[in-house]
Formats: sequence, C-alpha cells, structure tokens
Amino acid sequence: MTKLWVSLVAVLCAASLALSLFWMVRPARQDGDAASAAPYLLKDYGGKLAVFTPGGSEPLRVYEVYTRLLPEGDVTALQQGIPVESEERLDRLLEDFGA
Repeated sequence: MTKLWVSLVAVLCAASLALSLFWMVRPARQDGDAASAAPYLLKDYGGKLAVFTPGGSEPLRVYEVYTRLLPEGDVTALQQGIPVESEERLDRLLEDFGA
C-alpha cells in the first residue's frame, strides 16, 4: 500500500514539473498585441488614476487616487499604461489601487 502512495506522489510531482516547464517555455505575448487586444488602458492622468480606451486621448473615467502615493513600480507601470483585458480585471485592479 505504501508503494502505491509513493508512486502516486511521484507521478503527481512529475506532472506538475512538466506543466511548469511547459508554462515557462511557451511563447510570450507581445506587449503590442496585448495592448491592441485590451479594451481598456489604466494610466496616470494629471497625477490621478484614469481609465482610457487604447489610442484615446481623453479618459473614460478619472478616480480620486493620487498616483504619487502608490509604490514606485505601480507609478512606472501607470505612466506607460497598463492594458486591461476585461471589465472584471479592471475592477480588480481598481480595487487594488484603492479606487
């Protein structure tokens, strides 16, 4: 019975290792492809958090979240623009930023 459990654990470990390696070597999506496919773009607008459409110059919504108070990595990402693929993802990101 013990040999059965050890074999089962070994198979599960091998399967998870194979999946992990597959995930690491799969081709990454290009940033341009992600931005063009995303219906929203989260950016800094006058020091505040704002939602844009890709290619749009005016925001759809501006939130009372001051970007200068966010961590430096978030500020850099917002200055470049964060592509958002769905309404659900947008809601999660806005919640994370405190909007």
